[in-house]
Amino acid sequence: MNLSNPLLRVVIPLVMVVGIYLLIRCIARLKRLIFPAIRVRFPASATPYTLALPQAGRYVISVLIPPLTFITGVAHFSARFSVTRTSDGTSLNYRSYGRSLFRVQRSDMSGKQSLPLGEFQCGEPGELQVTCLNPESIRADYELEVAPHVPVLTLFALVLATIASSFMAIGGFVMSLIVLFGAD
Repeated sequence: MNLSNPLLRVVIPLVMVVGIYLLIRCIARLKRLIFPAIRVRFPASATPYTLALPQAGRYVISVLIPPLTFITGVAHFSARFSVTRTSDGTSLNYRSYGRSLFRVQRSDMSGKQSLPLGEFQCGEPGELQVTCLNPESIRADYELEVAPHVPVLTLFALVLATIASSFMAIGGFVMSLIVLFGAD
């Protein structure tokens, strides 16, 4: 490969700059997926919890498992929920995931692991009432969380884009140094 080609002296640094730009965008999107702007946490109890969702969309109800907790049994997968609008009492369709393989799990910086239990579609912003119909299936020290749904394919594509952009940035930087210092 002839590294003294003038075209390579332009293309290689350009690949590095584009890689850095894409890497910054990918990391920002990953941050929004890991730490969503809309995230409501509440205790798992039989009393209904009222929450306000500022935008319509698909939401996931997850169980938050404290850090360093050994999970014995998975009774929380059998938890059932009722989601209703507080304005008119309309019940929203809640779909339980069960023990599905294709779901996105989160963990935050405090070590809490978030396992999705099911989802519901919110057609318009407003207040909702979430009731756990069998709170005995979830341990008392666990919490529940309502957050936007993250499709598995979106997360997979974003991880691949992050890896590709980091290769572009690092490879472009190394190749730029090689071209700059004239090593053949």
